[in-house]
Amino acid sequence: MRAFAIERLGFTEINSKVSADELTVILSPASGPSPSLKSTIMGAVAPLQRKSHYITIHAGFFVANERPWVAPVFTTPGTGALERRWAFHDWAKSLHSMFACRKLVIYLDAGCATEDIIRAEDLVTVFAAPLYTASKWESVRVFAADPDTITNGDSHYQSRFEHQLEYRRWVNENPDSLTSIEIGDRLRDFASNNSCQFMSLAESSLQDENMNLLLAVGQGAKRSPSRLHIVTKNLKPGVAPLALVGKGITFDTGGINLKPHESFVNCMKNDMGGAALMSQLFMALVSSGYDKPIVLAIPACENAIDAGSMKPGVIIKSRKGKTVLIEHTDAEGRLILADAMSYVWDHFKPYHMYTAATLTTASLRQFTNFFTPVHFATPEFKASLERAGAQYGESFTFWDSFLPFLSGNKTNAADLTNMGRMPSHSSMGGGSNVAAHFLKEFADGPYTHIDIFNSIWNWSGDYPGAHYGCTGAVFNSLLSAMTRQ
Repeated sequence: MRAFAIERLGFTEINSKVSADELTVILSPASGPSPSLKSTIMGAVAPLQRKSHYITIHAGFFVANERPWVAPVFTTPGTGALERRWAFHDWAKSLHSMFACRKLVIYLDAGCATEDIIRAEDLVTVFAAPLYTASKWESVRVFAADPDTITNGDSHYQSRFEHQLEYRRWVNENPDSLTSIEIGDRLRDFASNNSCQFMSLAESSLQDENMNLLLAVGQGAKRSPSRLHIVTKNLKPGVAPLALVGKGITFDTGGINLKPHESFVNCMKNDMGGAALMSQLFMALVSSGYDKPIVLAIPACENAIDAGSMKPGVIIKSRKGKTVLIEHTDAEGRLILADAMSYVWDHFKPYHMYTAATLTTASLRQFTNFFTPVHFATPEFKASLERAGAQYGESFTFWDSFLPFLSGNKTNAADLTNMGRMPSHSSMGGGSNVAAHFLKEFADGPYTHIDIFNSIWNWSGDYPGAHYGCTGAVFNSLLSAMTRQ
């Protein structure tokens, strides 16, 4: 499956372009349909009209060739782009079974913009195979009354869409195939084909760098051992780069503290989602012509169960020199990120570092499937991300540094504990917030963390544009915001 091209076509011409067994879905902006679409709606077949939330679905047949069309029209703008995406998805997921058509035509009415091309993309992805190599639709064609309005606001939409699909593929892939070694091979291939620099640190080099936390997490893994992959582009002496760091736990058993079924162990191939997200963001930025210095760092391994696995109760000295008490082997993501962060700060001195990770199952309980927590964002990045989310139908919650969360990572046995909790006067843990503050202990400059566990996977079964596994969430907004960095 590849990105589609948007062809210019006047509304009155669409019926002449539709062939047999093609269903035409006419999308209009939340502000309302064009006069031409309103005229067409007047000829809709009344028995086919229905309502879904605050969308009225009109349907009929083109007069010229009697091919079916359907036009979902918002009767109210709702509370924002994410809700509109959800309402549209809730109707559209059954579209394929409503009509006996094998092919899809999408027409973007006058006034459509970035938000509407996302709904078009959702129509494609919700009917795709888990690895997005095929679809229930035999073909998809996209036309627009004014494609310039769409592409001016999203000029690299095809590259964006393809890398977002690749992000989904990586997360959905079987973990015995996408190992720490395979991740390195794919990054090496991209680097060689795009004039990037690539290096990979294996066990001996990690030992030389004192990356003991990363080594400890992967010490029980044979198929997917500890690695640190680095890809760079446009590095210039004296110019600080942007740094992207992603957690690459290719499968998370929980280690000795075995993860129970209730902690989603059957979905833990998604624990390399941070690596997938940051890798594809880096690739999309490079592919779209990003010309500033940039560094990608992917610490990767499997958190396996083995006689040699990391044991609860040990104290490990991190690369940065801080000691960490391992109270729970299922709090491993922060460990591999901590060593990778230290390496990147020392070797590349970025002006800002972003980390992304499926860091805490608590984020799902705290923020549901829809609102991704972002920790320590600058005011400028927060504003940029909110603007992008309003376009792409994604939403975020923002959290600043807070002393009680920082204190939750302290212990008398070592400098830090990997099982952060709120101070003793609190009966609740700090979840995503305390974990983010653990990582902040390893930041030597401006730093932002995105905990994607809650939104990366279709836990609720109704994430817009998703059917199985990875939702693709936050990729679009992050790409847009980082392009403006």
